[in-house]
Order: sequence, then structure tokens, then C-alpha cells
Amino acid sequence: MNDSDIKRNTVFIQKKFQLRSILTVVSIIAVAGLLSGILLYFMLSSELSSELKVAHQQIQNTWDSLAPAIVFGNILTVLVTSIVAAIAVLYQSHKIAGPMFRLQTMCEEVSNGNYSPVTSLRKADQLTALAQSFATMIETLRDKKTHEDSVVEDIKGSLEALLGELDDDAHKKTVNGLLDKINSL
Repeated sequence: MNDSDIKRNTVFIQKKFQLRSILTVVSIIAVAGLLSGILLYFMLSSELSSELKVAHQQIQNTWDSLAPAIVFGNILTVLVTSIVAAIAVLYQSHKIAGPMFRLQTMCEEVSNGNYSPVTSLRKADQLTALAQSFATMIETLRDKKTHEDSVVEDIKGSLEALLGELDDDAHKKTVNGLLDKINSL
């Protein structure tokens, strides 16, 4: 089983990012519902008061029964739509926040000298191209590190061989100083 088959149990990974996305969508829906209600109110009240003055009492009773239904309908629509939108945004942002968290963790490992982390994302996640670029970068860094380690070992071996051939104490001291610097790497 590889990492791309694993489902995450936590959907709030980058909480600030995800909550900000949810609040943005819910705010847009709430404003749209409010504007819809206000528009409907003014359209119905002006139409009812100007065109139907003759049956004022009957219309007033109709308006009294319609107004709560309209307000309740708009509030219910905004609430249900907001909940559905919040869930949709949460799961969509999860496809971004999860990979961002994994890439961030991978970067921290690499900065600590661990060049072996491999990040594979689930097929439905976003940022898979970025994750592949990170994997390529880590592989390149790992290859460079391996090459540099090999070069350092070659130099160290050559200096140790040279040290065995030297008779002059000043030169031995210089070579030992170089070996100490190499060993400190």
C-alpha cells in the first residue's frame, strides 16, 4: 500500500487557510441571501401597496402570512446552502491543505539533512506536480551529497597517504590540520 492510497482522518490540516475559505464562501452566500430577501421585500411591498389598494385589508393579511414565509425561506436557504458550501470547501481545501502540510514537513526534514523523504500524494490531491518537483529536487540534492561525500573521502584518503610519506614535521602538521578540517565536515 503506498501513500497515495491512504485516506486522511483529519480534514482540518491548515486550519486558518481552510476556515478563511469556508468563511469567504459562507459570507458570499449570506450576502446573496440578504440581498435576495431585501429585493423581494421591496418588490412585493411596492407592488402590493400601489396596485392593490382596493383590497387593502385582504392584501395586508396575505402579506402578513407571506412575509414570515419569505423571511424563513431565505434564512433556511442561506443556512442549508452555507452548510453544504462549508462542507464542500472543507473537503476541496483539504486536497490543497493536506499536500501543503506534507510538502512543508518534507522541507523541514530536508533542511535537517534527511535527504530520503519521499512524498507521494493521493491522485485526487492538488499540487501533485509540485510534489514531483520536490521529489526531483531531493533526489538531485541526495546525488550531490553522495558525490560530495565521495570526493571528500577521496581527498581524505589522499591526504592520509601523503601524511604517511612525509618526513617534514611542518608539512605533517599542515596535512593533519587539513584532515581535521575535513573530519569536521
